[in-house]
Order: sequence, then structure tokens, then C-alpha cells
Amino acid sequence: MPNEQSNKYRRVESGKAKPTTKELLETSVSQGPFSVLESSMKDGIQVFIQCRFNKSLLANVLAFDKHFNMVLQNVVELSGNDKAEQKERTIRNLFLRGESVIFVVKLKNETE
Repeated sequence: MPNEQSNKYRRVESGKAKPTTKELLETSVSQGPFSVLESSMKDGIQVFIQCRFNKSLLANVLAFDKHFNMVLQNVVELSGNDKAEQKERTIRNLFLRGESVIFVVKLKNETE
């Protein structure tokens, strides 16, 4: 029989156990740049998303992936440069493609 190794850990030459892909993804989501989306999604806190072409979004995050594609709910879209020219519209549900995202900021909770 070939060497049977645990599916959870595989041995590498140094003798240290190598974490599985699932474990790496769970760690990177909770600690890396995705932690903003993860915590706002769990806590139900709105995020501010700056997009390309002078568009900004205020929304609740329902889901996201490693490309920063997002499913958003209760979205307020702000467009335009000046406050005098700024337009606002509300969208119930929105799929946002990650390539249009510039940055994401978690807003402060009202209780904080």
C-alpha cells in the first residue's frame, strides 16, 4: 500500500504539516484584506465602496469572492464629482464586479 497520509495535512520535507487550502482560505479571509468585508457581512454593518468612473456605493455585503466580486443589498449609489452635481439612486440588490472596486471602507456602527 502507498503511504497513507491524512487528507487534512500533508507532510513536507521539513517535517512540518502543511495546512489545507480550506484552512488557508479561512485564515486569509479573517485576517487579510478581506477581513473588512467578512466582519461587515457578519455584523451587518454598511460599507463604503469607491468604484471607477466617480461612482460610490453605500451598501450591506451579502457575499464576496477572492476577486472582490460582491453581492450587495440596500445599495445607495452616489455619482458625480461636486456636491451640486451629485446624483443619488437606491438599488435593492446589486452584483458588483470586482474589477471596478478601488477601495472598501467599513462604516462605524451606530452603537460605537
